[in-house]
Amino acid sequence: GPGRATASVAIVLDPARRGVRCAVGAIAPMPLRPLEAERWIASLIDWDGERGLAPDALAAFGEYVAAACIPDHAPPADGSEAPPLSPAVLHLRRTVAALARRALGRALS
Repeated sequence: GPGRATASVAIVLDPARRGVRCAVGAIAPMPLRPLEAERWIASLIDWDGERGLAPDALAAFGEYVAAACIPDHAPPADGSEAPPLSPAVLHLRRTVAALARRALGRALS
């Protein structure tokens, strides 16, 4: 059967446009881009200064990226509670969050 690829996150900083681009690979059939997370974190970066961010901002970015790429289940039409994510999916979400946090931290350093 097909093998499972390792999750990956790529970050590109664009100081000229004061933008951040993020791509998350190997969790869907094609790479995903968390556009809202990109815009949010770009608004927090001091583009004219040292480009540093507080550790809690890096962690929040990681969680934002992971939640955008691996969302919770939608609630059923009958109004009942949505089923929780499986442990494997929660692990993948934590992995993507850590990769995004680390990639942004490295890109900013």
